[in-house]
Amino acid sequence: MIPLGVLRQQRAGFTLVEMIVAIGIIIVAAGFIAPAVTAMFKDRRIENATAVIITTINEARNAAVTKKQQHSVIFLRSGVRLYRHPKGDDEGGFVGGLRGVNVPGSDHISYDIQLADLVSEEIPKTLQTQAEGLAQDDWKPVREDYFITLRSDGTIDFGTNVDIPSYRFNSDPPAGADLIIRQIGSFRSCFVDIRPTGRVTSKVAEEIE
Repeated sequence: MIPLGVLRQQRAGFTLVEMIVAIGIIIVAAGFIAPAVTAMFKDRRIENATAVIITTINEARNAAVTKKQQHSVIFLRSGVRLYRHPKGDDEGGFVGGLRGVNVPGSDHISYDIQLADLVSEEIPKTLQTQAEGLAQDDWKPVREDYFITLRSDGTIDFGTNVDIPSYRFNSDPPAGADLIIRQIGSFRSCFVDIRPTGRVTSKVAEEIE
């Protein structure tokens, strides 16, 4: 009679065939899962960049309504900046620094400003007043910069830019968005629609040429 302990050890082990089958199943499963995980991380980068822009616009809207003071969101190649317009004794100025669309040290995300008819390479790297060599205290948005202004009632003044009607954005796949945020090396983009009412919506989808 085989001792009970020996039987338990025999039953607890795996045969070579079972191990090969298990490894094969893991490899096949990984082949299906890996592309999905990669796509998920790419979408996350796009979504994070979109969140930076949308959060800044919402912050500008809330501040404009609460303080009854216009705020502008300025678009630069690396990200966006929030500017508080002068009012009364308040001389105005930038609120915080650059809100980057890329993680520091990386360059995976680019975006086009459709409402200004600009591709990413044409978006300025710096403010016009900054490029002119003015002191930082004198920096402010000027006509040559690309920005939208949130009025004290929460609506948007697009300035020299042209709002793209939202009915085009609502098509599937979306078209005519005010901003298109792209992940380098991916066919998926995030389409952002900025409504004249100050509301912002977005959708991630494959971009059709």
